[in-house]
Amino acid sequence: MSNKSRLIGALAAASMLLGSAAFSAQAQTTVTYAGWGGHTSESVLTGLFADAGKLNVSVRDELSGGWSGIKAHLVSGAPGWDIADIGFARCEEASQAGLLMPIDYSIIDKSKIPAALAQENYIGTYTFSYGLAYQKKNYAEVPQTWADFWDVQKYPGRRSMNAQGLYALEAALLADGVKPEDVYSTLKTSDGVDRAFKKLEELRPAIAVWWRSPADVMQLMRDGEVDMAVFPNGRAMTLALDGIEVGFQWNQAFLDMTGWLMPKNAPNAEAAMKLIDSALDPVNQANFAVKSGYGPANPKAFDTGIISADLMAWMPTAPENLAKQVLVDPTWYASDAARAAYERFSKLIQ
Repeated sequence: MSNKSRLIGALAAASMLLGSAAFSAQAQTTVTYAGWGGHTSESVLTGLFADAGKLNVSVRDELSGGWSGIKAHLVSGAPGWDIADIGFARCEEASQAGLLMPIDYSIIDKSKIPAALAQENYIGTYTFSYGLAYQKKNYAEVPQTWADFWDVQKYPGRRSMNAQGLYALEAALLADGVKPEDVYSTLKTSDGVDRAFKKLEELRPAIAVWWRSPADVMQLMRDGEVDMAVFPNGRAMTLALDGIEVGFQWNQAFLDMTGWLMPKNAPNAEAAMKLIDSALDPVNQANFAVKSGYGPANPKAFDTGIISADLMAWMPTAPENLAKQVLVDPTWYASDAARAAYERFSKLIQ
């Protein structure tokens, strides 16, 4: 073979290699994920999205700006996002406004999660709970229910609730004797809302602080500034691991979900659906739970052996905890009646 022939052959081989590399690069799809940032987004990327490479997907991580940022993005029809991360109530609000792409359950296996988490236009991916937290040293008898939270004679001390009214109406109805399964049907009536506010008025003198962020109420409990509070389970776990004697009551806690929604103009919908399906894998769910402290959406995550018994005790969807809680109804929070109720609540705390 002549030198010229060898050169032509080498150039051809190089061209094929370059072409193959170019094809491989083109075949990889970039999915843009808009999340909370910080530790939560890091846990999503390294836990739930652990199989992205196997799907030939790369993930671009952006900050969503919370509900205000997501809503502005959806309403404006801004391009670029494939998946955004927000609570179920806001997902439902966006769904009712016709701003979302339907979830493709021919790609996503919804049998991996409870039926309530597989909505038409959004899907539950991890869970959290808000319950009654209390200073252990101050109560020889453990408070068990929201009726105990309201009982300032038997359980004296300073209370704290969320300034936006988060789960306050539900807690008030439970304290007033409404059965857990009837809470939201009661709230969907004007008499039920009035009943909740009447009960809140009873407790208002005992509310020392209306907290505005989970970090705030966490610090209040850490410093002993309040004796009982409506409290997120993950923050209670952190305090307990730090050696703070704070108890958390799963009985009548409010189990809520974080969901993933997709804008109607998501540019890489199919790849995003495949990524969501892989995020529901029990191993990925378990690894995310360990990294983040949030509860897995897939119950089989608890069968992987990845989540320790000590950590499982703090997981909202652990079987022992799940049965005790009230499942939050996102359709209530997305309703006009709820918006009116929370405007009324803002006046209550003034």
